[in-house]
Amino acid sequence: MREMITTNLPVFIIIAPLFVSFILPTLSKRIKLVENLVISVEILGIALAVYLVSIILAQRGMPLIYQMGGWSAPWGIELKAGSLGAFFALAIAIVGLPVALFSKGNLSVEVGAEGRTARYYTLYLLLIGALTGMALTNDLFNVYVLVEVATLSCVGLVSSQKRPQAAKAAFRYLILATIGSAFVLGGIGFIYIITGHLNMGFASQKLSDIWQNNPRVVWTAFSFMLVGFGVKSAVFPLHIWLPDAHSVAPAPASAVLSGLAVKGYLFCLLKVLYFVFGPSLMQVYSVHRILVLAGMIAIVAGSILALAQSELKRRLAFSTVAQVGYIILGFGLVNTKGLAGSLFYLLSHAVIKSALFLSAGAIVNVTGKKHIKDLAGIGKKMPVTMAAFTISSLGLVGIPLLSGFIGKWNLLLGSLETENLLPVIVIIAGSVFCAAYLFPVIRIAYFEPAPDNDLKDPGLPQKIALILLSIMIIVLGTVPGSVLELANRAAAELLAVL
Repeated sequence: MREMITTNLPVFIIIAPLFVSFILPTLSKRIKLVENLVISVEILGIALAVYLVSIILAQRGMPLIYQMGGWSAPWGIELKAGSLGAFFALAIAIVGLPVALFSKGNLSVEVGAEGRTARYYTLYLLLIGALTGMALTNDLFNVYVLVEVATLSCVGLVSSQKRPQAAKAAFRYLILATIGSAFVLGGIGFIYIITGHLNMGFASQKLSDIWQNNPRVVWTAFSFMLVGFGVKSAVFPLHIWLPDAHSVAPAPASAVLSGLAVKGYLFCLLKVLYFVFGPSLMQVYSVHRILVLAGMIAIVAGSILALAQSELKRRLAFSTVAQVGYIILGFGLVNTKGLAGSLFYLLSHAVIKSALFLSAGAIVNVTGKKHIKDLAGIGKKMPVTMAAFTISSLGLVGIPLLSGFIGKWNLLLGSLETENLLPVIVIIAGSVFCAAYLFPVIRIAYFEPAPDNDLKDPGLPQKIALILLSIMIIVLGTVPGSVLELANRAAAELLAVL
C-alpha cells in the first residue's frame, strides 16, 4: 500500500483537490458539508506534501518521476517531484489549510448566498490543484494549461463579491492576464519550433546544442516568457491589475491570490529560466542582470506606492508588488545562497501575506472601516486579529527570529557573493520602507483611543487560522532547519550542481 502511494504520490497530490472541486457544485445546498470537504482536502494536502518532502530529503534530492498514462518522455507527459517541486507543494499546503479554515462559516458576509459560496470553493480548489500541478509538471504545454486554469480561477475569485468594483477589477485582470498568456504561449511556441520538444529536460538539452544557430529566436523566447509571466506575477511596472484585484476580493481570496497565485506564476518563470534555458544561457543573454534590476526597481517603486495608500487592503496589495521584487532579484543572482533565499522568502511571504490579508479582512468586516486612520484602538477590541497582523508585519520587515529575516539574510548573502553592493542596499532599504508603511497601522491600532463600539475578534475557525499562520511565521524564523535545507537543495537543483 505504501509503495503504491509513494509511486503515485505526484499525481495524487494534484488530483485530490481537482476531483473534489468537480463535485462541490452538486452540494451547494449543504454548505457545511462543502466547507468540511474543502478543509479535509487541505489536511490531506498537507499530509501528502510533508510525506513528499520527507521522501525527497531521504533520497537526497533524487526526484520522483511519474509518467502519465505510462508514456515515457518525451512522448508522454511527465511529472517530476524533486526538491524544487516538493518545496512549492509544501508552500501551497501550508497556506491552503489556514485560508480554508478562515473561510468556514465566514464567506456569506462577502460572497452571498449558498450557491455563490459553493462556486467560490470550487474555484478555490481548482486554483490549489492547478498550482500544485505547476509545481510538479515537467512539460511546457502543461505549464500553459495549468497557468490558464489558475488564471481563470483567480478571475472568478476576484469577481465573487457582488459589487461593481469587483466586476471591473476582475475584467481588467482577465484582459491583462490574457495578454500575459499570449506571451507565455508564444514563448513556448518559439522553444518548440527550435527544439521540437515540450518536455523541459529534452528541450533544455536540445537548446544547449543549437542556440547559437538561432540566437534571435532564443532571445525572443526569453523576452516572451519574461513579459508573459511578468504580467501574471505583477512584476513592476506590469502590476496594474493587482491592486484593484487583491483589494476588492474577499479576504480569503486576497490571501490566496497574494500568498499563492502570484507565487505560482513566479515559480513557473523560475522553472522555465533554469530548467529550459539554463543558468549559462541566462548569463549569455544577461537575463540575470535584467531580473536583478527589475527586482530592485519593484522593491523601491512598490514600497513608495504602498506608502501613498490610505486604505488598508490597497496598502497590502501594493506591498505585494514590492515583495515580488525580492523574489525576482533572488532569481537573478544565479548562486545557491541567492536562489535558496529567494525560495525561502517565497514561502515566508506566502505565509505572512496570507496572515496580513486575513487579518485586514477580519478588521474591515467587523468594523466596516477600510481606511487606516479609522482603525484607532482596534488592537484592544480585536486582540487576536491585531496580534496576527503585528507578527506578520514584523516578519515582513525582516525582524530576527521571524521567517522574513531568514529569507532576506540569505538574499543578502547571495548578493554579497556577486560583489554587487547595490542589491544589498536595496534589500535593506526595502525593509525600512516596509516598516514605514506597516508600523503606522500598528501604532494607530494600539496607541490611539479605542472606539466605544462593541467590536470583537471573528469566530473560532478564523482565530485558529490566524494563530496557525502566526505560529508558522515564528517557527520558520526560529527553526528553519529542514525547510531551509530543502530550499538549498532546490537551489542546487536549479544550478545543476547536485
